[in-house]
Amino acid sequence: MGPNRLKQLRKARGITLDTLAAKVGTTNQQISHLELGKRQLTVEWLRRLAAALDCHPWEIVAGPETSGSREAELLKCFRSLSETDQERLLVAISELASSRQAP
Repeated sequence: MGPNRLKQLRKARGITLDTLAAKVGTTNQQISHLELGKRQLTVEWLRRLAAALDCHPWEIVAGPETSGSREAELLKCFRSLSETDQERLLVAISELASSRQAP
């Protein structure tokens, strides 16, 4: 699967190997092997880790260019909104993007 951002995401949230291991029901050695790429990050691992890290599974495997600090802050704010407000925000963003593309 290649490099991943598991260690970076874990450390950014101030979570230890032991704490993350406990949250996903495994050992700190297994988490370490996943972080180092010694064990494969399966879809099931991605789901479990993403739930424990409060992120989307693809954030774990995405390159830094797809998950910069501005995007992370936007995502954090978006997740704090109610479903209704999320929908309203998506409509507003779509309208803004459309208006900027018009000649």
